[in-house]
Amino acid sequence: MKNSRKNGHFKHRAACVLCTICLIFFGSLVTGHWSLVTGHSSLITDAEAAVSKANDKELEVASTNQGGGTITSGNFRQQNSIGDATAGSRLTSSNFRIIPGFLGATLSASKPAPVSDLDLTVLYAKTDPFGVQIAQKTWQKDIDPVFFWEPPDQGLDLAGYSYAIDATPDETVETTSTSFDVATSVMKRLADGVHTFSVKAVNTAGHSGKPISMELWIDTTPPQITNYGPSPGGLLNTANAVVSATVVDAGSGVSASSVELSINGSSTSVHYDPATGSITTSGSGAWKEGVNSLTLRVADVLGNVQTPIVWSVTVDTTPPSGTILINAGAEMTTSVYVTLTLTASDTTSGVDRMAISNEEAAGYVEEPFMSPRELWKLNPVRGSQRVYVKFVDKAGNTSVPIADAIELGLLAPETVLTSGPAGFTPGRSATFTFMCPEDDCVFSYAFDGEEWSDWAPATSITRDELVFGNHYFRVKAAKEVNNTPGIQPDEEDPSPAERTWVVGVEPSVFTVPRGAPIKVWRVE
Repeated sequence: MKNSRKNGHFKHRAACVLCTICLIFFGSLVTGHWSLVTGHSSLITDAEAAVSKANDKELEVASTNQGGGTITSGNFRQQNSIGDATAGSRLTSSNFRIIPGFLGATLSASKPAPVSDLDLTVLYAKTDPFGVQIAQKTWQKDIDPVFFWEPPDQGLDLAGYSYAIDATPDETVETTSTSFDVATSVMKRLADGVHTFSVKAVNTAGHSGKPISMELWIDTTPPQITNYGPSPGGLLNTANAVVSATVVDAGSGVSASSVELSINGSSTSVHYDPATGSITTSGSGAWKEGVNSLTLRVADVLGNVQTPIVWSVTVDTTPPSGTILINAGAEMTTSVYVTLTLTASDTTSGVDRMAISNEEAAGYVEEPFMSPRELWKLNPVRGSQRVYVKFVDKAGNTSVPIADAIELGLLAPETVLTSGPAGFTPGRSATFTFMCPEDDCVFSYAFDGEEWSDWAPATSITRDELVFGNHYFRVKAAKEVNNTPGIQPDEEDPSPAERTWVVGVEPSVFTVPRGAPIKVWRVE
């Protein structure tokens, strides 16, 4: 009986100790404080004193994990670890274990994981699944990269990922994989330029984290030469011409070291201006007379090479040469109109035009090259007359002047204007008289812009009702000398006599201003 009572007493005491432990543990779950344990040392002492040994049982240690902190005593230890769920609390001894999971279920509700837990932090790209990594925001040539990313660290209930190129990903799950291969996608490749790939994680509730992005710069297009000169097939009249070109590149930019120009197979020094894209060079002695071959090569920084531009130009620095004969080499003519027989040649570009003059000081008349040149008019002065000519080739080279001479013996008489108005005259009628030193002359005249009159022996002419303003009169004499019916060009005076005058009143030297009278005062 004693033993029975003793055992019963022990069981009663043990139950009390267990209840005390449960109350302490329950209080810690509800309040989050351990004042029953830490604030009252007598309670711990009572709990230790309550530990009783029996033949087959011993209450040694009790522990619980919840919330934070660690509290111990010599024989009774309680432990609370931050971060453990309430349902994970444990109360144990060497001979029994209490798992109060129902306490966590009844005292708190589960909280959803924060959306920020879905944020991705790692994103990179490679040339292929086993290729090299591509640096972002750096020009490169890969057009079908593979993008890789790592799952979020703590995102619960992850459904997959939404991605987009050059756009913002939506909330639609497009893949459960952690990579995207452009080559196997619908787009197959990325166009040249700047592209942004963005991806974000989406959970089963439709929530998503912040997108993570990376920017790729792609350049597979070589530079473009927009213009160049001299023009293909052009003619140059210098042995050291300047070659120029303009090149543009929308991607990585033109590599200055790649710009190369060769003339007839010989490299020529080149200057490239990155600001304007202009290329300039000089021949530096590489040119030759005749056809020259030019080759221009450019590439960008990534090595994208433009197909070389090859063209040719002709260099012609030698002027033409030629001859001139007046009237087929005759020594004398009685007409001011002659025929010029011309020959000219140019071995490279060919003769293009000619310049003719009776007096070099008076200048040249330029005309297309032709032979013969008929009806060239000499100076209407008896005596030796010379004609000068220069030949110009298609490259613009001009020959030195060459000349031929002929003796001019005029058959036509001289014309003398003996009277007529001049300067200012108030009369609206004008009478002119004229003559020639030889007998049997006939005359032709014209007022202002009229046509020449018929030949007639009259030596005067009157014109009435002239309008006010400027007028001029011309008259020329002729004489039949070659027994050919009619007056021939070589029988008429090649230098008609002329007179100009004005019908009206000569204006006053002084002009009286119109308007109010002008008053003048004298100060005394």
